[in-house]
Amino acid sequence: MNKHSASFISAFEFDVIREALRRSIADDRIPPEEWEKCAANLMRCFVGTAPSEVVAALLNSVGQLKSQPTDADGL
Repeated sequence: MNKHSASFISAFEFDVIREALRRSIADDRIPPEEWEKCAANLMRCFVGTAPSEVVAALLNSVGQLKSQPTDADGL
């Protein structure tokens, strides 16, 4: 991916990073108190910087994904 000089990433890049964060959290069993550090590290790897507003959006989206019921919950 291209290195960005501004705090802008495309929706596609955001989705890729969000999915990488979600999988990292699940696969590595990362505790919630370390999610922000993990999100910032992923941002730096993908785009060369970790704008706080993008990291916050990543954490918010992962938190929303975690709180959504699974298919079996509604049975």
